[in-house]
Amino acid sequence: MSSTTDKIKGAANQVAGNVKQTVGKAVGSERLEADGFAQEAKGSAQSTMGDIKSAASNAADKAASLAQNAKSKLSNSGITDTVSGYANDAIGTAKQAIGRATGSAELEADGLAQEVKGEAQKVAGSVKRAASE
Repeated sequence: MSSTTDKIKGAANQVAGNVKQTVGKAVGSERLEADGFAQEAKGSAQSTMGDIKSAASNAADKAASLAQNAKSKLSNSGITDTVSGYANDAIGTAKQAIGRATGSAELEADGLAQEVKGEAQKVAGSVKRAASE
């Protein structure tokens, strides 16, 4: 159930329970009075569940918003580019070394291309960081 549905059903059960209690007292029926008390308690619990669901939904929305803001700040700060650049630089250097060791000109060339890509990413990261300061 949605939080609104829980709140509505909870309020209805509280009212119905209260009515049953009042009628039970008026006619002298302890069972009807007890049933009313139980239904009112059930309604209170349903309403509370609705409040909890609303709070959880609001907290999830807030967390998602904060995560998106953090992601945006990291992207705009150049950190992502810089880290990716260092990774590509290292992988490219390793590919070149393996290409030379195995006699694979293709792997060596691929490594050089990846190393150049990494250098470009590091420069892009530096530019973004400088622009954000």
